[in-house]
Amino acid sequence: MDRCPTCRARLDEAASCRRCGMELTLLRQTEQTADRYLAQAVAQLAGGNSRTAGESLRQSLLLKSDPLTERLLGLATAWEQTKGRPIPYVGEETLF
Repeated sequence: MDRCPTCRARLDEAASCRRCGMELTLLRQTEQTADRYLAQAVAQLAGGNSRTAGESLRQSLLLKSDPLTERLLGLATAWEQTKGRPIPYVGEETLF
């Protein structure tokens, strides 16, 4: 988190925003928990466990919206639907 969600001031490592005084500790802990779920999901995907990776990714998204996490959830879901078989790739040459 680079900016205060209330006043958009740039943040340092302080527990509260220097401009508006918003308490940031719980928000930062929530963000760290979401990041831990994401790291756990990446390890689960690397181990071939797409089902539990999907669960970890959903938990992460409940705490923090993130485009990478959303894309990885799509990958985990596709992998689960193909039962671990390689997912077909559609290259640019097949789009035209």
